[in-house]
Amino acid sequence: MSIKYGYSQTEETPLDVLFVGNSITYFNNLPQTFEVIAEEQGYQIDLDQYTPGGTGFVHHVNSAVLYQKFRDRTWDYVILQPGSNESPGFSYSIDQTIERGKQLRDSILKYSPCASIYYYEIAYGIVDDTQASFDQYLERSQLIKDNITQMSNETGIPLSPVGECFKTSMLTDDSEFLWGGYGDIHPNAKGSFLGACTFYNALFKKEITNSNVNAGLTNEQANYFRGVAQDVTLNNSDDWNISSLTATALFDIEVANDGSVNFINQSSNYDAILWDFGDGQTSTDINPSHTFDFNVASSYQVVLTASKNCKEHHHIFTITQEQLSVNEHELVPVEVKVIPNPAADFVTIITANNNYDLEIYSLFGAKVLETTAYNNKRINFKGLQKGVYLFRFYNKENRNGIVKKVVVK
Repeated sequence: MSIKYGYSQTEETPLDVLFVGNSITYFNNLPQTFEVIAEEQGYQIDLDQYTPGGTGFVHHVNSAVLYQKFRDRTWDYVILQPGSNESPGFSYSIDQTIERGKQLRDSILKYSPCASIYYYEIAYGIVDDTQASFDQYLERSQLIKDNITQMSNETGIPLSPVGECFKTSMLTDDSEFLWGGYGDIHPNAKGSFLGACTFYNALFKKEITNSNVNAGLTNEQANYFRGVAQDVTLNNSDDWNISSLTATALFDIEVANDGSVNFINQSSNYDAILWDFGDGQTSTDINPSHTFDFNVASSYQVVLTASKNCKEHHHIFTITQEQLSVNEHELVPVEVKVIPNPAADFVTIITANNNYDLEIYSLFGAKVLETTAYNNKRINFKGLQKGVYLFRFYNKENRNGIVKKVVVK
């Protein structure tokens, strides 16, 4: 079940997403790749785009076709991409582009007052394979970042840092070239996939987990670009005004001795919150406690909705009886260490006891590995995205054991 604003989402109530830009946006079907990723991750998306080649804000503010699109639907998300020469300020001053951005913003909010609007920070391209050209690319990237940040600050619109993700990727591994060629500003398939992942991270403020969407790339390439997008976007959300301009819903859980679940609200920048426990019960308490009846259902999807200025964000977590049955409050005393923690490539299990069964879960409840744990056992993180994982050591006969949080960096 996918969720829209804390309520059950159906095919009749998808998230309406509009991309506004030019060929930089539409190359390699970037919006459609974003849609496929989002739907794989549990969202229903109704996508539209207005992306005529060679256009920018200077054209969009005078487009009757675009204004009609603003009126056609109540948009949940709108992405605005300034023109390729507007972004660095080459064709028009940044002040002129900001005024046009305000006009587009006001028109969107007139018909969709609760729409979440994001700027698309583009990547400018590299002229040739010389160091001087790469240095010029870095300078232009900084110029675009400074301009889009100024636009964000003056218009109250956060940004999706696609250009910063491109720069980080090129500085990390320049063999993974991200444009159609030298002298081309348009992304290739790798660049468009990286952009689509960045939009997912920015709009929904969460990781892409257990994904099989590769957009024609190898698994290794797709995992690499997902990791870059996640690191840049989610680990630096204050830099993109995502945290400061929008509400962020987040929570953790603790299990009490009586089996009830204590929810720990970790949300930020919100005016109101609403808990939906998936069993017909809701709460507006900051840190509620709830008991689930697993005789009625085997799992419950808990949704926390945080809202600010009528714009909402939600965090979803699936509660199962199996998850709660091995929490630390009821576990037998065992000595297990996982080192190093945080870890980059692998961890080693240290234990003086007998072998244990080991299950590794993402924070979203998805099982990513099941194996046997023993002293000096090495767990390789190849293929795992960066983030926090739950290592559950237990005995199959009585399911007792211990849970360890491990950070993959």
